[in-house]
Amino acid sequence: MNQTESNTSILVIDDKPDNLKIIIDELKELGLHKHALTAPNGKIGLELAKKYIPQLILTDWEMPEMDGYQLVEAVKADEALAHIPIIMVTAVMKKPEDLSESFKAGVHDFLSKPFNKLEFQARIKNVLHLSQTERNLRASYKKLSELDKAKSTFFANVSHDLKNPIAIILGLTDMLLVEHEDVLPLDTIDKLRAIQRFSKTLNNLSTEIRELIRLDEGLLKLNRTKCTVNEYIEEFTTLFRPVAEAKEVSLVFNTTLSDSELVLIDTWHFEKVLYNLVSNALDFTNAGTTIEIKCEKDQEYLYINILDEGPGIDPSQLEQMFNRFYSNDSLNNKREGLGIGLAIAKEIVTLHGGSISAENRRKLGAAFTISIPLDAEPLPEEGEAVERWLSDSVIALPTKVETAETIPQNEAMKSILIVDDNPDIRLLISELLRKEYRIHEARNGAEAMNKLQEREIDLIITDLAMPVMDGFEFIEQVQDTRYKDIPCLIVSSRADKDQLHKALDRGVEFVLPKPFDAKELRTRVKNLIERSDGDRSIAATFSHFDPEATRKEMIRQLETLVIKNIDNPMFGIQNLANEIAVSQRKLFKVLKDALDITPLEFIKKIRFQYADQLIKLRKVGSLSDAAKSIGMTNVTNFKKQYERFVGQEPKLTE
Repeated sequence: MNQTESNTSILVIDDKPDNLKIIIDELKELGLHKHALTAPNGKIGLELAKKYIPQLILTDWEMPEMDGYQLVEAVKADEALAHIPIIMVTAVMKKPEDLSESFKAGVHDFLSKPFNKLEFQARIKNVLHLSQTERNLRASYKKLSELDKAKSTFFANVSHDLKNPIAIILGLTDMLLVEHEDVLPLDTIDKLRAIQRFSKTLNNLSTEIRELIRLDEGLLKLNRTKCTVNEYIEEFTTLFRPVAEAKEVSLVFNTTLSDSELVLIDTWHFEKVLYNLVSNALDFTNAGTTIEIKCEKDQEYLYINILDEGPGIDPSQLEQMFNRFYSNDSLNNKREGLGIGLAIAKEIVTLHGGSISAENRRKLGAAFTISIPLDAEPLPEEGEAVERWLSDSVIALPTKVETAETIPQNEAMKSILIVDDNPDIRLLISELLRKEYRIHEARNGAEAMNKLQEREIDLIITDLAMPVMDGFEFIEQVQDTRYKDIPCLIVSSRADKDQLHKALDRGVEFVLPKPFDAKELRTRVKNLIERSDGDRSIAATFSHFDPEATRKEMIRQLETLVIKNIDNPMFGIQNLANEIAVSQRKLFKVLKDALDITPLEFIKKIRFQYADQLIKLRKVGSLSDAAKSIGMTNVTNFKKQYERFVGQEPKLTE
């Protein structure tokens, strides 16, 4: 008898004392009686099980108060008890269907009364052995899970901690090239550009680590919106074409779709899919070849094909293409990275309800095919893409640096407050901006609040992760004060999509991830300050009007515009903002202050009130007609949204 068996606790449940004695005697022969517990019915047995957590339960079928089947259901429904094996010991054998249901409910084995001693001992030993094996596996799994979590935390910290030094290296290199390129020796310029190139490679590796962690933890979530396919793919191709041309590869886009064809995707994440596939094609093709992005569809799916003229894929490796850490060694490891780009692409496509595959073309090269369902409907929480909040902030990057003669005098300079606990990052941003702006610095949100009280600030640039008071707390405090109209730019290594959403909800104008491009930082700063000046000019223009009357008139105009476009599914926040000549953030603030709703909620509320009137006046004959009247095609989604915004179910039938 081993040590585990001698210390095993067993719970025996039977309403007849004689049966309890027989079973305890049998357990005594096995050396398992010392830790045995007994109960006269399932109800008491369940309480004992919760208190002592036995390693095995032996129970009768028919008992008062709670029978054996009810006991099994109760045990398996309790997370703390569900792992305990149960043997049913009964003199009443039920119908086969009852036995089947019992096994489904969680019974491990049956013993008939009166039972054979050898059979009894064999079944007890077998179940206990399996139970011990299962416990060992659970303990190992728990240990592995803890190690995996520790690994993820370690890599997440490594990924985050790499961002600051990479940002500093790239920023200082940019400064040297921009400000001194005309006086530096050519070999020095080549070395600086090599530093830039390898720093960007290091940054890409760090980003891949972060993406892998998000995949492991199931944090990759979609925020889908309707997208015009041709326009979206053409824009991506245009942006990527210079990269292809640098390798002397032709990148072309062909489509059989109409320009009005829509698909429901998360444009933010889907761009990563295209980026990974096209980058992969570029890595394995030679100068003088062509990479084609082709779009087509059938009744159910949109197909996006990426076709290259490279060496193709070893047939034995085709099935491994989308596995993590896959690397095609036969091509001399041309691809830089951790080998998870295609795995990330597959995960994103799968979340869209689609699939991705790879095959060799007939003559030369490889073909990757993405399929996305065309009839997908947005989930209730989806529909407002983050990019729409940012679209009025994105402008072309400048092509040249302003000369010293264009730098304003100190008294005319705008003031910028840089908030970051890393002194090197503060120094870098300061060096990039100090010729055009007055710079003030703070190490955390608490110091920054004091600076705001001491000085006139035109723009805030802040990190998120800081001691004492982090970026989110700081932004929330700013929004509750007279400084709430100061535009805010986040520059952070933790600027993933979830953080972006959170920051936008707190009034941030834009989020720039570390490491950042020096030119883009300057452009964002200039754009935000100019737009802020424009908002103040508009406010000054209308300052002699009754503010309440002006706000009511503005809302009336917005309502009219929504009704005018009531059945246009592409009509959105940007259209509203354009109508009253304000930024989307300004529109957000106006509607929040006036009606305590977001612009998207405002549009939906008017649409469903309109549909409600059509239904009440019997101007539509079905829910399908009512949905189409406001630009929707999915009746189920229409009913859910209608009930949310109107407060009751629609009183029409199909």
